[in-house]
Amino acid sequence: MIEYLFLLVLSSSIQCYYGQESPKVAPFMSIVKPVIGGKTSFTCQSLAGSPPLLITWFKDGQQMNESASTRIRTNEDSSILIMESISSSHSGNYTCKISNRYGHDSYSSELLIEGPPLWVEKPTNIKSEIGRMLTIRCLVSGYPKPRVQLKKLKGLSWIQLTDKDQIIMVNRDSSSGEFQIRSATRDHQGRYGCAASNGIQPDLWTEFDVIIDVPAEFKEKNIAVSTKKGNPLELECSADGDQPVTVKWFKDSTPIDKVDPLRYQITDAPNNDGTRSMLTVNSADVKDDGLYLCLAENSFGKDERKIRVTIIEPPPAPLNFAVQQVWSRTVSVSWAKPPESKTSILSYIIRYWKVSSPGVNDRLHEINVSSSLNLHLIKDLEPGSQYESTVIAVNEVGSGAPSQKISFVTGEEEPSGAPVDLHAIARGPTTARLAWRSPPRNTWNGKLLGFYVGYRLIDDYKTPHSLRTVSIPESNSSHHEYFLRSLLKGAKYSIILKAFNSAGSGPESSEITVETLSGDVPIAPRFHVSSVTTDSITLGYILSSGSSKIQNLDLHLKEGDDSDWREMDIFLENKDVGEYTLTALNPDTVYTIYLTASNENGVSDPSHLVKTRTIRSHRDFAIGSIFEGSNGQYGDSRAFVSVLSIIIAVSIIIIVIVIAFVYVRKAQLEASTKPNFEFALATGTLPLNKSIPNFGTERRFIDSDNTKPLMNGTMMSDHHVNQYPVSYSNLPTENVSYQTH
Repeated sequence: MIEYLFLLVLSSSIQCYYGQESPKVAPFMSIVKPVIGGKTSFTCQSLAGSPPLLITWFKDGQQMNESASTRIRTNEDSSILIMESISSSHSGNYTCKISNRYGHDSYSSELLIEGPPLWVEKPTNIKSEIGRMLTIRCLVSGYPKPRVQLKKLKGLSWIQLTDKDQIIMVNRDSSSGEFQIRSATRDHQGRYGCAASNGIQPDLWTEFDVIIDVPAEFKEKNIAVSTKKGNPLELECSADGDQPVTVKWFKDSTPIDKVDPLRYQITDAPNNDGTRSMLTVNSADVKDDGLYLCLAENSFGKDERKIRVTIIEPPPAPLNFAVQQVWSRTVSVSWAKPPESKTSILSYIIRYWKVSSPGVNDRLHEINVSSSLNLHLIKDLEPGSQYESTVIAVNEVGSGAPSQKISFVTGEEEPSGAPVDLHAIARGPTTARLAWRSPPRNTWNGKLLGFYVGYRLIDDYKTPHSLRTVSIPESNSSHHEYFLRSLLKGAKYSIILKAFNSAGSGPESSEITVETLSGDVPIAPRFHVSSVTTDSITLGYILSSGSSKIQNLDLHLKEGDDSDWREMDIFLENKDVGEYTLTALNPDTVYTIYLTASNENGVSDPSHLVKTRTIRSHRDFAIGSIFEGSNGQYGDSRAFVSVLSIIIAVSIIIIVIVIAFVYVRKAQLEASTKPNFEFALATGTLPLNKSIPNFGTERRFIDSDNTKPLMNGTMMSDHHVNQYPVSYSNLPTENVSYQTH
């Protein structure tokens, strides 16, 4: 290294020795202070350097030549730059460069001339495509350095632009005057202005336009649309771009106007941003499923948008809906997924309801089940109840068709309710008549099979109640009666009731007491039908001469299938044999009749039931004979029409009269009679009713059948010796029928 430096110094010494050296520029400055309109100069002198020398002048880095306001005088080793009629444009950095074949040297001096800004490069209108980078040059000179601002006309005001407007100033120098828009958008289009000032008037201002050519373009290129079959289908294509923008529609690569021009309606609406095109189908169908294409085009370009349309329907019904296992309060159900559809199953809905009676259902229940399941446990059911259920699949459209309906009956549990409204009244020295209502229906927990009647002497409280089983047949009646016989004469008993079904018995009812009579009641009377007419029935009856003195004889009557019995007193003539005629009856109608007798100790057991029918009226026979000839053939059609017209007119008159008569007569009978048990209590036909204590439980629910007589219960005998049936309508006594013709 030392050797290299030594050789370099030696070489320089040798060059200097023989007169070969590079130039050296002497510093210079303006001779006088420059003023606007005045004159000044710079002198550039070489301090050293081997000739020949080349002297060059530069301003702000640009080589200078002579001009009208600038002269250059150069000799062998110096140069003078003379500036005349000085203006602010002469301000700048001046450099003198001297060079020879051995090297070069330069010196710079700044010339500052105070004055208003002057244009170096004035901006002009700019036109560009969207997305391109734009450069706006507002180049000015002057001293002090001018401040350049870029503004945009918005409405009636000029707004200065900043970086937030996606416009930046190059070099971040307010005096540079060069601005850039890196990615032009439609929003950059408009009227712009450049302002330059340095505090010396006049300021500079110029305006120009930026025009952005916007080709037709869709912001979203691909979308998917789905709609339910039968719903309106609307497809939208909004294309941005300079007008005019045209939009064309295709379906599966075929122009819409060639697919089905009457089915598809297309509406185009040009706007400031471009064109909005709508394709509409009033009622979507499976044939509208497919790929739709929008093609937008203007003078600067084109673009396309694809729309995948799927027409979907609610899912099909699930398959194989079935019961897996049933308990008393829960049931397990299963199903299979419906056939595959265009959309996936989101969930399932299990619907179930309780069947209260044929054609009558309780409240509908719904359970939402995940789409990943095909088995569910339905809980909180009522024991011993019939239910029906379906399952429905749900997709994004909504609920589909229900599956096949299934029915199931939950297992029974013991009744959870006790019989209510238990009443008891003595009917003789060894018989008590019980009446009650079934427990509330929602406490049965199954099908009631009957009741356990418990009884014991009131003082024998250590002995459990003796139970008798009372079965019930199929019936919707909630009223029940039972004759409890083989009791002790003149004894007081405790009575309780329990309902039972196939699972067991329920809780006991409230305890009541009853005291048997100390005397005997009459023996049941006997009777027969003596004669029958169209509107009357005559009865003959026989009273037992060995029985206690009879005070009242009551006739009980029921018409057809009526559930209500009517009761009426028969006048006694102190004879064991008598006769009584029922009048104002309906022709060709079945009547059921029985008798009871009573004395001061109570009412006797019922007699046997007798069913008989009143005679068909002669008018009915006459109508039938009109339509037959002597040979059994129908007569002449004209005679038939005439006769038929007369018959219809006469029938209408007769029907009106009969209805009025029956209505009046029925009202009279209902007013004069009551059901036997209520009648006996109300009229005092039972002599002991005045001493009957206040018995029975308090009513705890309202029953629509509370107007029916107690004898309409549905209980059957427990088949004990000498045990009478509970309901008069089901007495297993001799049933005598009389039919007349």
